[in-house]
Amino acid sequence: LLAAAAGTLTTTTHAFTTPLLQRQCHSLQPAAGSNTALFGGKRRGRLTNNVSVDEDGKVANIMTKRQKQTLGNSKMKRQKGGGGGGEKAAAAISPLLAEWAKDDGSSSSSSQLNDNDGASTSSSPVSSTVFIPFDDNDDISSSSTNNKKSKRKSNNKNKKEQRTQKAALTAAQTQQIETILDQIDDLLQTNNLDRVELVSYISSLVNVGLLSANKNDQVLLPTLKSIVSTKSKSAEEQLPSYRLAWVGSDAAICHVGTSLHKVPLARLQEVFLSLGYNRWELFEVIRILGPFPTVRNTLKGDVKLTKLPSSLTKLDREGVRMQISYTSMVDGTGKEILAGKADNIKYVDLDIWFANEKVIVATVPPSVEDQDENGGYEQDPLKGDGSNVLFFVGEENLEEQLEKLRAA
Repeated sequence: LLAAAAGTLTTTTHAFTTPLLQRQCHSLQPAAGSNTALFGGKRRGRLTNNVSVDEDGKVANIMTKRQKQTLGNSKMKRQKGGGGGGEKAAAAISPLLAEWAKDDGSSSSSSQLNDNDGASTSSSPVSSTVFIPFDDNDDISSSSTNNKKSKRKSNNKNKKEQRTQKAALTAAQTQQIETILDQIDDLLQTNNLDRVELVSYISSLVNVGLLSANKNDQVLLPTLKSIVSTKSKSAEEQLPSYRLAWVGSDAAICHVGTSLHKVPLARLQEVFLSLGYNRWELFEVIRILGPFPTVRNTLKGDVKLTKLPSSLTKLDREGVRMQISYTSMVDGTGKEILAGKADNIKYVDLDIWFANEKVIVATVPPSVEDQDENGGYEQDPLKGDGSNVLFFVGEENLEEQLEKLRAA
């Protein structure tokens, strides 16, 4: 029975041991009187490292768990110590590469000559642990960096000087604008207003804004775009707001407003303007005589800006055509009326000649009768009695003014 079992075991082992596996395996010689051969294949893992076999093929020792941990810790320490990349870490080179470096170094060093000194180079073999570094370009890079820094400093200095000159010029213009605004305000406070004198002051104000501008530069259009596209950063921040301080005629008011102040017993008190988000909001404060509350009408619309060509103005100044498309209206009862269809949208054009955060000077475009053959101005709109002029001044607190008028 023992012989039969041994024969069966031997047959089973050889049945599952392929010739390829036998070439990859290490055979352990069987003991005397045994017909069984044990094959251990080389597979991935560390199982064969944990078992040691003596000369007779018997298992001599099996590594314990503590020994495995100790072996792993020592390997990790060696890896950390040798892979730091600092000055203590030594560069590892393969033996074949070292031999190649020796042969190539000895053959090349013995054949090279120095043309300048006339002396031959050394033919001693190059050590495999010696590396020739690349040329040091620290001086070149440092010099180029210094040059870049000096250029950058000089450019910044020039920019600062240019900004200083512009700031001084802007301060002078601001002083002139403040002076003219004071003169206009004093003139508006008088009972007998001289219209021609007021229009001349407004024309002088427009010309002050063009003193520093080249004829080819656009000054008004970028400034007006920045005002119209203003966005409030917080709920408490107010958008650019203006008050209509003077208008040349009732037709100019009706051109931008609702004309509801022509209703019997109605009186137009104030007209305010709010710009921002590329929107136009016009507030009409109308007082009705008698025991009636103050009415506020609000017109809202989008704004589109285009530069006026010189062929239309025939003037030596920059002009901007502002097109307002009214899309909604809020009446005195608080009811909003939307335009709805595109046919119901009302388009209003204004020509802007001066604009900043304190003043906006606008005129009504000329009618068909007043246009020349090219559809432009026949004469300067800022001359004469100024019947088409609308003069807006900045309003610091629009909500407070509306509350005072009981139209908030």
